[in-house]
Amino acid sequence: MSMATECKFFGHIIPVEKALAIRDSHTPAQRRTLAFECPKCGRPVRPHIAGDRCGAHFVHINRNPDCPIAEPVREY
Repeated sequence: MSMATECKFFGHIIPVEKALAIRDSHTPAQRRTLAFECPKCGRPVRPHIAGDRCGAHFVHINRNPDCPIAEPVREY
């Protein structure tokens, strides 16, 4: 699985750092209207900050198993 570090935003490809800055400049209510899209499948994605185990990346809002950069189902 590859991790999405870029998205489409109003037709432009932007890095996750720029998307996080855009997201953080809006109120929580306004964030729901931001149109970040997967560059591969075009479905909505959400930027996530870097954590202990992975860098900043995008995650599909609704899982898309057909997308080459979608997150796999985790079995615990």
